[in-house]
Amino acid sequence: MNTRLTTLDLGGWLLLFIMAGMFSIMSAMALTWISIGSNDIAYSIQKMQNQAEAARAHVAKLEVERDSLLSPYVLGKTAEQLGMSMADPGQIRRLEASRKK
Repeated sequence: MNTRLTTLDLGGWLLLFIMAGMFSIMSAMALTWISIGSNDIAYSIQKMQNQAEAARAHVAKLEVERDSLLSPYVLGKTAEQLGMSMADPGQIRRLEASRKK
């Protein structure tokens, strides 16, 4: 048997080597593209989580401010500044809601 490689065998191996190299380059490019995409999505998710946390903190601050403004002491002081006073007995009338049949 002749164990030497012929030019056809060498060309086949060269073609196989080139194809393997191209496949490796394409795989590396695909993995890089997927990695960039996943990092972009992770950044977007983190940004949205930060926005949601900021919104929750803002809501909490607004609730504290609302509770403060509706406290009896603050309402009394505001009423005094506006010239309001407590109602005397008999000044307030309560009407029952009319019912539709």
